[in-house]
Amino acid sequence: MRICAAVLGSPIAHSKSPLLHRAAFAELGMESSEYDRFELRADELEGFLDSHPDHIGFSLTMPLKDRLVTLAVERGWNVDDTAALTAAGNTLVRRSGQVEVANTDVRGIVRAIAPRMEASPDANSGAGAGRATILGAGATAASALVACRDLGIAHVDFRVRNPDRARRVIDLAERIGLTASVADLTRIEPSAIVISTLPAEAAPDPVWDDSLTPGGVALDVAYSAESAFLAAAAAHGLHPVDGTAMLVEQAVAQFEMFLDAARAEDPSTAENLPAADDLSARVAAAMYAALAGPPARAQD
Repeated sequence: MRICAAVLGSPIAHSKSPLLHRAAFAELGMESSEYDRFELRADELEGFLDSHPDHIGFSLTMPLKDRLVTLAVERGWNVDDTAALTAAGNTLVRRSGQVEVANTDVRGIVRAIAPRMEASPDANSGAGAGRATILGAGATAASALVACRDLGIAHVDFRVRNPDRARRVIDLAERIGLTASVADLTRIEPSAIVISTLPAEAAPDPVWDDSLTPGGVALDVAYSAESAFLAAAAAHGLHPVDGTAMLVEQAVAQFEMFLDAARAEDPSTAENLPAADDLSARVAAAMYAALAGPPARAQD
């Protein structure tokens, strides 16, 4: 089986997507497959996609995520629920003559957090049960919000620098059946899940409530070498999850989509690949190893 894919965005030189997907290709013996990167502005996306018809899929980063969903609507492409809800897409695949757009960041966050929650039943009781705190209110915060819904959260407290910019996520919370509140970045109240969607250089130093229930989970989407946010979370009894977990898990979800699209084109090309569960685990393990991270993905 051969897959031709790439990551698009600007700036793109720092992207770890080629490292991750190439590691997956190597693990599965797909030596002829290719995964490249292209520097691309939002106004260049449409022309680029039209001029690269042989690529079965693309990963997209900023500033292309919003533009991808807009373009998909204009062209009548299939937009999955995650991309439609968040108005942002990070994945495009071409399958049997159709184009599909998705936001695997949601699945990445769920897959990064869920195993830690399942291992800590105490997080489902106490003052923070059923509640989450999200730092930031941008596109990634929207993905985190939908992920929180999928993780069983009922209320989300957004902590932001400018409350006026939180309207997007507040409206989204209402549409997906969650309650939400907005406050500044000075304090984190009791929560089963705390997610920072802020850049590493913009991380605040809030006061953490003393009544936080031990066993909760904190995720820092930024995958910097050291996270003061995660260090503070761990000091208050939460399980810290660094951004590489989300990075890998969303990439695994993308890879699964690329592979499914390739199988749809020619089912016989999948004959030498392992069964679905084993394949997913091996892809995740290869990606984590490429980042020198955990040896394998925790089970969903």
